[in-house]
Amino acid sequence: MLSMLCSMWDDFSNWVTNTWSDATFIIVVVIFGVLGLMTLVSFLKGSFDKGKRPKWLTLILSIILLVLMGVLIYARYGTHV
Repeated sequence: MLSMLCSMWDDFSNWVTNTWSDATFIIVVVIFGVLGLMTLVSFLKGSFDKGKRPKWLTLILSIILLVLMGVLIYARYGTHV
């Protein structure tokens, strides 16, 4: 099971590193980053308004988008053994 997961990670890392061009990688990372920060700001704006309850789904979506951005960056520039 662990070897299958390591193989999947190696395949994904090679796909992001070798198949994607630099422009494609930058565009995808910027899109994930901008959308993640926009949803985070939307959550924070809603949580400081009096009388409005914060929408927790926007916080969860923000975390997911920023984690995906981090995974892509780690797959491209992380340590490859």
